[in-house]
Amino acid sequence: MIDLIRAEVLKLRSTRTALGLLIAAIVVSVGPAILVMSLFPRDLLEGEEGAMAAAATGLTLVPVLAVVFGILGMTNEYRHGTITYTYLATPRRLLVIAVKLICYALVGAAVMAITALLVVAVIALVTALRGIGSPSWLDTATVSDAETLRDIGMFLVAVGFMTGFGVGLGALFRAQVPTVAGVLIWALAIENIITAVRPGVGIYLPFTVFMQLNFGPTASTGDGGLQLLSRPEAFLLSLAYIAVVSTAAVYISMRRDVT
Repeated sequence: MIDLIRAEVLKLRSTRTALGLLIAAIVVSVGPAILVMSLFPRDLLEGEEGAMAAAATGLTLVPVLAVVFGILGMTNEYRHGTITYTYLATPRRLLVIAVKLICYALVGAAVMAITALLVVAVIALVTALRGIGSPSWLDTATVSDAETLRDIGMFLVAVGFMTGFGVGLGALFRAQVPTVAGVLIWALAIENIITAVRPGVGIYLPFTVFMQLNFGPTASTGDGGLQLLSRPEAFLLSLAYIAVVSTAAVYISMRRDVT
């Protein structure tokens, strides 16, 4: 297994997919933060919510990029035919997908962490240059608070899970463009519509579950104030989604040619 992990790390280092994710994440998150903090009037940026909104503007897109990164990581193997050599070297296909899930999940979480740190640094720098009071969530005492650290950890876990889910989807469907397009349409449109119309069903859909793992039951949906999933429930359901998709991918791959 160690050799398989080393081979996967080598693939990540020798291809441009991981670097592309990092560059794209920085562009979509740091760019809006710089524009908002630099161009918005001072009175709109004073206080807690102004800087927080600037930070969240682009960061919300990074998890979506992480899912696409996971899909590309698996579908590129089929697209370029390297999956054949991978399975010849390691015939246990479940092990191959499991290692890829772990490696890509760690990379996705790491990219999210780097991007978030850059956004926080940009906000702190621009607020200092413009003489705007720094929000309290940038204070050392607040950042080191146990609850804050837990929230940060859950956010990174959620992004890692979403990356792994993308790997599973890529292994299941193989076709790169239709899979990426279908997942984006589902995550950004269809699932939101279902959640708005049928919140009792929507809270169990995959990307809504990942969101609840990140934020926990901090809000209610629907007119009846529907209770969201707790973080442990969202954690277990997220694992279940990844396991089901990955198992289905292995089952199907055992019954068809990989070339």
